[in-house]
Amino acid sequence: MMTKPNFQEMSREELKKYIRTHPTDDDAIRELFVNRRNPNAKRYPYPYDMPEVEVRDIFQKKLDRC
Repeated sequence: MMTKPNFQEMSREELKKYIRTHPTDDDAIRELFVNRRNPNAKRYPYPYDMPEVEVRDIFQKKLDRC
């Protein structure tokens, strides 16, 4: 069994790089997008009528820009 890295000790850049190579790791994604989220950031409702593939593409493009 492979152990996961400690996401809390990773820099933001290290975490993004990890997610690019492990895009289905929910723990890593949660650390980046939930735990490290700016509490003052504007919130947008989830687009329930948008296909999951389209939502995933949007997130991937944003990750690629960082």
